[in-house]
Amino acid sequence: MEIARVCLFFFVSLIVLAAIDGRKRTRSPRSQDALSFCSWLKDNQQKKCEAQPLLGLSARDGVELALKECGNIFKDRRWNCSGVTIADVFQRQRMLKADNRESSYLHAIASAGVTFQITKGCSQGNWDDCGCDSKPTGRGKKEGEASWEWGGCSENYRYGYEYSTKFMDPGKNADKTLSNHLVRHNNEAGRRVIKDNMGKTCKCHGVSGSCTVRVCWRTMPKMEIVASILRKKFDNAVRVKLNKNKTKLTRMPRPRRGRKRNTNNKRPPPASLVYAAVSPDFCRADKKYGVLGTVGRTCSKSSLGTDSCPMLCCGRGYNTVNRVSDVKCNCAFIWCCQVKCDLCKEEWIEHTCK
Repeated sequence: MEIARVCLFFFVSLIVLAAIDGRKRTRSPRSQDALSFCSWLKDNQQKKCEAQPLLGLSARDGVELALKECGNIFKDRRWNCSGVTIADVFQRQRMLKADNRESSYLHAIASAGVTFQITKGCSQGNWDDCGCDSKPTGRGKKEGEASWEWGGCSENYRYGYEYSTKFMDPGKNADKTLSNHLVRHNNEAGRRVIKDNMGKTCKCHGVSGSCTVRVCWRTMPKMEIVASILRKKFDNAVRVKLNKNKTKLTRMPRPRRGRKRNTNNKRPPPASLVYAAVSPDFCRADKKYGVLGTVGRTCSKSSLGTDSCPMLCCGRGYNTVNRVSDVKCNCAFIWCCQVKCDLCKEEWIEHTCK
């Protein structure tokens, strides 16, 4: 009997040790990636990252998500966010230091991406420092909808917001340059989109779906929505300059017919995107800013928008090619359990910029 107990204890110990070792192995690669990423950063960012390496790596994931959405939202424009890398964002290189509309969008969406990703980690219990937001409590009711009770796991955007501010903004001791003021303002504008567009998700509880109790929790907007809102701000971005004391941004005076308005001391709205330099036309490649140009881009011959061939190709003309591809068609379900499809020829005409 005693031998059996010893054998059982030994067997259970092996299982526990194997589980611990397995957890170490699953966590180790991400920890190593985090430390490698932190060592690549500079100054203030590096210190913050090394203090919490996994949060730093999550910030990198947030920037990666932001750049993906940037590419989606500008896919119909001459500048389609291509050629911009994660390294450019964290090192503030190439387009990120141009101080134009495009750099304002990049700073804003990158800052929003970090806020988004860190907040998601809080909700999923990835970080010891934060969890679900405990502030929404009690009952709520709005006109035209049923009452609800706050519950579930409200997303703690405040933690992500504060982390993004500390991690992405220039430090307090940073030089009072125009660029640093622009970065700080646009970063804040990106974070505000998440803050100002927090919504709620609800779930009914009750017998047979009777919805006796309706429980709701706060949720962030999806990143594609954030990207879309920032796109509108991009189109209405405000051109600014630095005041004489280098303490704040002020609007550049806009040319108007008749008497000019004095805008020298008027500050741009906090939620707006701001820029200082005029953007290039993005027609030709420019290595300095990582611009790829529009040569070879697919355009639409029938469109009248920014993706039209005259607009996208900058008047250089375009090539027309007939394309043919095999695609699955006439698919049918065969019992049991297969799907059988035919191969059909799909033809289309493709236009690419010269």
